[in-house]
Order: sequence, then C-alpha cells, then structure tokens
Amino acid sequence: MPDDDDVLRAYEDELSQPEPVRSRSNRGFWIVVGTIVIAGIVLVVEIVANRDIKDAIGHAQFTLRTSQSAAEAIETATGSFAAATPEGLAEREPTLTYLGADDASSALDEVSVAATPTEWGAAVETRPGACFYLHLRVGEDPLYGFGTECTGAVALEAVDPRW
Repeated sequence: MPDDDDVLRAYEDELSQPEPVRSRSNRGFWIVVGTIVIAGIVLVVEIVANRDIKDAIGHAQFTLRTSQSAAEAIETATGSFAAATPEGLAEREPTLTYLGADDASSALDEVSVAATPTEWGAAVETRPGACFYLHLRVGEDPLYGFGTECTGAVALEAVDPRW
C-alpha cells in the first residue's frame, strides 16, 4: 500500500505537468461572419432590385391624390362628382391625362376615371397587371384598392380604408 508521501508526490507530479497546448479553431466564428455578410449582400440586392417598384407605387399614389384634389374641388364647386369627368378634370388639373370609365390606364400619369353624382373612382397602372384605385363618395372618407384591371369603373368597387 502506498504511503501518504507517495500519493502526495504522484498528485503533485500530475498537477505540475503543463497542459498540452491545443490550437483553438475559429471555424464557428467564420461561419457566423460569413452568414451575416451573405445576408447583408442579399438584403442590399433586394433593396436595389425593388427601388423601381417603390418609385412606381409612390408616383401612382401621387397621381391619384392629385386627381382626388381636382375631383373634390369640382364636387365642392358643383355639389356633385358628375362634372369630375375626364374633360372636367383636365380643365382643373392639366398635368395629367384622363381617360373614360371603361378605358384602361396604361401609364403612371394616365388616370381612368368614372363619375356619378355621388361617387367618383380613379385607377392608375403602376406596372403591367398592377393598378391602384381611389374611390370617393360624397361626405365619406376615401376608399382604396388595388387589382389588375385599370379602369375607373372597377375603381368604384374599392372598399378598403387604406392602400
């Protein structure tokens, strides 16, 4: 049986030996950094790729708001939207092109309008197959919508409180 001195000496010998130096791998760090860099690049590409869509949507909404101002001015002056036709709007706001209720808009500055005494609708094409709608009713808040058919007649069916 070993005596206490032998046990202590063996214990001290074991603890006094230096740990072998292991090189630590930083592979996990580079996986995380690589993933973040790739995600950042994808994000920047998506932002740049969708810039034109964002601009087209903003332009279409501006066109509809400009038309809305002209239609509301006509309604205020006459008491109805009946005179807010393509001809009436062109007199009040000549910077845009106005089309009849069944004629489809095909450009950002081209507005298809439908007018009745109590309702007015407008549609603007943002890109092929995508349109924004604005629907006004006398004494009510504006209604909005979007779809694929760009006519003022279809815009009269818009029922959403926002785009």
